[in-house]
Amino acid sequence: MRIVLGNSSLAAYPEGGGHWSCFLQYFLGLADLGHDVYWFEVLYSSGDPARDRGQVTAFFERMATAGMQARCALFLHDQAFGRDTADPEHARILGQTREKAEDIAASADLLWNFANALKPPLLMRFKTRALVDVDPGVLQLSAQTWDMGQDSHDVFLTVGTKLHDPDCAVPTLGRTWHGFVPPVYLPMWQVQPDPGSAAPFTTVTQWNWEEIADDPALSVSKRQAFLRYLNLPRRTGRNFELAANIHPDDRTGDRELLHDHGWRLAHAHDVAGSPEAYRRYIAASRAEIGCPKPIFKTLRTGWLSDRSASYLASGRPVLAEDTGVSDHYPTGSGLVTFKTLEEAAAGAAAIDADYQHHSRAARAFAEEFLDSRRSLTAMLAACSP
Repeated sequence: MRIVLGNSSLAAYPEGGGHWSCFLQYFLGLADLGHDVYWFEVLYSSGDPARDRGQVTAFFERMATAGMQARCALFLHDQAFGRDTADPEHARILGQTREKAEDIAASADLLWNFANALKPPLLMRFKTRALVDVDPGVLQLSAQTWDMGQDSHDVFLTVGTKLHDPDCAVPTLGRTWHGFVPPVYLPMWQVQPDPGSAAPFTTVTQWNWEEIADDPALSVSKRQAFLRYLNLPRRTGRNFELAANIHPDDRTGDRELLHDHGWRLAHAHDVAGSPEAYRRYIAASRAEIGCPKPIFKTLRTGWLSDRSASYLASGRPVLAEDTGVSDHYPTGSGLVTFKTLEEAAAGAAAIDADYQHHSRAARAFAEEFLDSRRSLTAMLAACSP
């Protein structure tokens, strides 16, 4: 099949090594399955030509490192044009000629449109359009107020594995959502030796505060998620580290609060600013500590992080707050879930007490459930007529 992946978040975020790693799994995994895969990236100008050039250059250099540069088209839109369309007639197209980009769209068997990145009229040039939701609950609630592309797509895929379960509170918008878990392209992830019990449980995260207006408001704040487990280092007596974008001059007092409770801090862009650095950071970690956006837990979405998938594929156990994923996938070995501080502390102790078992189980989970050869094939099957 000729498949186009549409996105608008990579070129604008070259510092996000984990973010890049997430999306490369789809690109490399589909190519590995033998499909004719292209990447359409939308970049809205910052208004600073030098900054735009830097982001465009970084995008193509990183795709070249992955061996995929020749299969990319970047649509650079003028800042004044707005974000409601991605019409090739109103964009500079880089990486492909205009004629080639339009031919790719017209001849594609399938578009996977991440978070509704491609908009009409470009969107409507594809025969079959699948909306890929990597933020379950956030997208669907937003779609009750804003056009999130729900009327312009034929198929709906979501990393929320519980969207049609009775206890899941995510509005389905009258659509059938096909759940999937984040794919991992296993050749990217090698199991490294145990870094030792002094190595920290880590994660790479954004430190944000946002809420979604609802009744009541629903939190998407990673800050709130982690502060619920502020006492975890003291409770366990082991090292935990957050690689978060908290500025060294932050005036909120969060850095001091976390330090006072035993958390180590790093800046995500310093330790995971490229896919290669991200893999090294995971390899140097004992395990992941995952606290999802509260909305994922509140609505019982069954969300599993692409970051957790990367840790698991690296043979690093994951200790994560449960979003309902344990309703559909085995947990307790490799992937250890918790709902309270006490359960989180017990899970950390269990991982440390039998680390080799949990490390093997982590990789086995990735091979059985997350392997791109299996997960992407299932996603493609959901897009078949």
